[in-house]
Amino acid sequence: MKPFLLLAILFSTLFASAQKGTISPNIRKLKNDTIIWKQDSLLHKEDFKARARSGGALGLSAIGIFLYPSETGGELVFYVEALFVKSKSYITKYSEYVLKHEQIHFDLCEVYARMLRQKIAQLDFKKIKNVSLELNKLYQKIDKEHWKEQTKYDNDTEHGLNSVKQKVWEEDIAKRLKELEAYSSTLINPTK
Repeated sequence: MKPFLLLAILFSTLFASAQKGTISPNIRKLKNDTIIWKQDSLLHKEDFKARARSGGALGLSAIGIFLYPSETGGELVFYVEALFVKSKSYITKYSEYVLKHEQIHFDLCEVYARMLRQKIAQLDFKKIKNVSLELNKLYQKIDKEHWKEQTKYDNDTEHGLNSVKQKVWEEDIAKRLKELEAYSSTLINPTK
């Protein structure tokens, strides 16, 4: 799994689009090909649209954290979303167990999206000279930690084959989501 979005490019592109009030066709396509993480919104077999690769993992979830600005009521706000990309995700041999393992990858992505929301909410934007640069630094730090833990999850659970470790991770991720519940809204308004 690799990050599939470059924050710096998207940040400037989406900021320009938000100011013009338009959405590019690529963003529209991305929207139709993604699932935004929501509580009680589970992945389904049909969400894995990529052709499975032989000889590899039982499944692959193309996930990532998406940060973009918008304007609401004349104020600059930010959205941070944990995304799942359907066209880049696959399951080679379907089972509910494999699906659950991939769901936990997505849930772990949401944990880090919440951590990023928390960090952004704690910023004092009045003291920041270059908001884009500061957000990019935060994003890069969180994203690096996120992918390190995704790798650890796969290694610890042997890509989901170790059911005991899998259960431990499921419980830990559920606990962490609960602890960060105050940051479950994808919208961050830095002026409030």
